[in-house]
Amino acid sequence: MIIRIIGLLFVFSLFCACNRSKQENEVNESLIVEQPGIFAKLEKGNIRHTVMFNLKYDVDAPETVKFLQDGQRILGALPMVRNFEVSRQISSKNEFKFYFSMVFDNQDAYQAYNGHPEHVKFVKERWDTEVTNFLEADFVAVE
Repeated sequence: MIIRIIGLLFVFSLFCACNRSKQENEVNESLIVEQPGIFAKLEKGNIRHTVMFNLKYDVDAPETVKFLQDGQRILGALPMVRNFEVSRQISSKNEFKFYFSMVFDNQDAYQAYNGHPEHVKFVKERWDTEVTNFLEADFVAVE
């Protein structure tokens, strides 16, 4: 009898652990701003600017949704930005929860973006106050 009870408790604990892991890894659809097929191949001279980051809010908080939507709306609308993408990280192998990616035609376009008043304002008013840590990476096509 005791062995059966221990066995049932073991099975129940496995079920709970698997269910919790599944819930933690599910993508909250409201956080993803989709643009199907925008992850285009880089052409020579293009720059893909990426940033992985965490916010000071829970992943499903309304403030998180607003930050991601505002980033898409404000930064994605700048004239030199192409293929703006917002994603949520679901792998346990990466500490960062969110991802912005965009493409610039060339270095001049990338520099124009960095100095653009809307980008500077977003960084000062939102990024610097709501992002807790981040990793930036810029890529060019391998020739």
